[in-house]
Parts: sequence; C-alpha cells; structure tokens
Amino acid sequence: MMFETDRLYARHLGPQDLDGLAELCADPIAMQYMDDGSTLTREQCNGWIGICQLKYDQRGYGTSAIIEKGTDAFVGFCGVVRAPDHDFDEIIYALSQDFWGKGYATEIARGMLDYVFSVSELDAIWSTINHDNDASLKIMDKLNMRFDHDAAEDDGGITKYYVITREEWAAL
Repeated sequence: MMFETDRLYARHLGPQDLDGLAELCADPIAMQYMDDGSTLTREQCNGWIGICQLKYDQRGYGTSAIIEKGTDAFVGFCGVVRAPDHDFDEIIYALSQDFWGKGYATEIARGMLDYVFSVSELDAIWSTINHDNDASLKIMDKLNMRFDHDAAEDDGGITKYYVITREEWAAL
C-alpha cells in the first residue's frame, strides 16, 4: 500500500487488478476524457500494468490502483505520470461509474498529490482537463490547483491546464 485516505487506499497496480482495470478502460463513458478518449483492450491494460511497475521502480510512483476500504473493490486508477509528449508531470485519474458522485476522485487525487510531493523532488504537478469535463474542473478547485492556460487541440477542443507547486501544496 502506498497511502490511504478515509475511505480508500492506493497501491501499486498488479496482475490482480487486470480484471478491474480492463473493465474500467473498456467503458467509453468512463474513458471519454482520458487521453484521446479511446478505450483500451485487456492486452493494452496488461501492458500498462507492466509499465507502471517499471515506473514504481524508477521513480517511486506512477499510476496506482484505487481500492475501497471495507469492500476491497477496485474503484479505478490515479497517479502522477509524464506523457511522452509532455515535459511535465500530471495527475490522472479515472473511476468506474459505480463509484461516481461519492467524492472519491477528489479524495484520492488529494492523497496522490500529497504522496508524490513527499516521495519526489517535483517542483509542480499539472493537470490537463478537457473543457467539457465539468466534474474534473470542479475537482481542480477542490484541490486548490490554479488555472494556468488554455490550449487549442487539433480536433477543435480546448484543454485547460492547471498546476500546483510544491510550495503551494505545502501551504495548504
């Protein structure tokens, strides 16, 4: 286990999470705002678990399994990652629809920010949010992440960039 919150805990993704991860990543509604909105196959999820395990060894963090206390249900994933086309680390998360509306995304994202700032030397953690993703835009406010800028995408959409620095996080 990496860390826990009042209702959840985060741990390294492993083979035992493949079923839950594959189910989540096959859901087009749950995945609509992740990367380009595409779903992932079971094989892609299995490969992702392997990549995550390498990141834990290299950096001490990555994308993690989110588990509900008491039920041990796979809720989703959350982590701080560096996309190949970015020069910054960003927080990502996705939860199975059964767990939406409970405040879990905010709870686990807050815990992840705290954890990664404690085990890394990152000066800032970013978030990129599709301008239509109202739920995640509200979460940015709850996490005290500040809006930095908008960027136009090739498909005509807008991505909103949020950031929080180590100093800003420590002051909370």
